[in-house]
Formats: sequence, structure tokens, C-alpha cells
Amino acid sequence: MVRKSRFGRRGSWRFSDTGTKFDGRPKPRQRSRQKPISPALKRDIIHCLRCGSRVVSNVDHCPFCGRSLSPVFARFWFWIIVVFVVAALVVWFINVNLPEESTSPSSPATPELPQVIGSASNSSLKSLSPGTTIDNSGLKVSVKSVEAGPVTASGAQVYITLVEFENTRDATTTLYSTQWMLETSAGVRLDTFVGSSEDGTTLSSNFEAHELSAQARFSGELYFALSAPVDADGTVIGETPVPKLIVYQPSALAYSEDLLVTWSASS
Repeated sequence: MVRKSRFGRRGSWRFSDTGTKFDGRPKPRQRSRQKPISPALKRDIIHCLRCGSRVVSNVDHCPFCGRSLSPVFARFWFWIIVVFVVAALVVWFINVNLPEESTSPSSPATPELPQVIGSASNSSLKSLSPGTTIDNSGLKVSVKSVEAGPVTASGAQVYITLVEFENTRDATTTLYSTQWMLETSAGVRLDTFVGSSEDGTTLSSNFEAHELSAQARFSGELYFALSAPVDADGTVIGETPVPKLIVYQPSALAYSEDLLVTWSASS
């Protein structure tokens, strides 16, 4: 019986497995094109996200593909976006939290059509008789009298109009003499007079921006000066006009001919 050599068993070592001198020099493994990196720098090695190359972390761009290696927060455009977003949030916060400002004035209030208080014969707002009262959105107004007063330093006749107010509103109301005019018999409307009389007394309406408290009353005087028309030589060339109507504009901020209230002022 022939025994198998122990060198013929499976997994046994053969001399042929070692090669011979005729097999030639062993071929080295294929090297990477990338240069080897010093072992001292291995802790600071990063990988490019585009090409995957190993790159030293202290460079700004990948030397193989050119991709930027700076972190997002270190880039200029990132901080531009952050500043823009923060500014937008600040503006939004201010707009949301600030109270809205009212553009309509609280005093004097823009009135609706005033209502005449009195008999049916005085229901119109035009040419009311002296003493008739109107209700101007809670401010009651009436012209009590129109009387001739002193003469100005220039010789014009002054007419004094006595006006009475009652504030039934819940807030203080401002009274303006600029809401009043005098219409003459010649059809001309005059503003209130501010000046002096022939004896040197100062003549000025005693309410301009007068604060009338809620539920309070006030009587004021208006001065209007009427003079005769004269030519260049100072000669009177016509009749001196006389008061015809006392004109009241309920809104101090918006003129409306339809809302005008007038009282008769014939002397």
C-alpha cells in the first residue's frame, strides 16, 4: 500500500508556492497620484466634499478640484444673510407691537350735519334768528347778539358778536375764532378783527384755541371791523356796508359750504 506524502495533503506547503528565480521581481502595488501626507499632520486632515481628496485643513480651497473648504459661518455672504434676516425681524416686531396712531383729530371733532334746537320754523341752518341754538355733535352753539362797538384806530366801525357755547361732550373741546366770519350787505365775508381802537384799547376775540371742559359753558366775543370804501385820496365812494350774517363753520379742519350755519345780524 502506497502512502501519500504528507506534502501532498490539502493545505500543505509546497515549494512551488514560493516561486522561483524565474518568476521575476514582485510587482509593487499601484500608488495613488496623491502625494503622501506627513504623519505629523494627520490630525488636521479633512476630506473634500466634492472630490473626496484628503486635504490639510488650513487651506481655503481644495488643491485638486478648487472647492471652497471654509465653513459656512466663515463666509461673507452668510453674515450678509444673517444681518438681513435680523433686520427684517426687528422691523416686523416693531410694526406688530407699536399701537396704531389715529390720523383723525380728537378735538375739534369733524361734525355731522348740525341740528337746530328750537321751533320748527328755525329748522334750517341758514339765516337763524339770534338766540337760536344748534347742536354741533354735542357742542351747543348760539349767537346771542350783534352790536356796534368802538371805532378802530383807522376809523372802521367794529361790531361785537356775542356767542355762547355749551359742551355736552365727555371730553374737552377746543373753540376757534377762525371758524367764524361776518358777511356784509355787500356780500363780502370778513375774518375776525385783531387791532386797536381809536383810544388805544386792544381789540381781539377772546377765544382762539380756547379749551372748554366737558359739561361746561362759555360766552365769548368776536370783533369784526367794517369800513366804508374809499378812493386813492381817501374819499368815501360808497355806502358803508353793514353786518348781514354771522357765519359759522362747524369743522375747523375741513371747510364745507354745505355745513355752514348762519345767524341774521341786521343792525
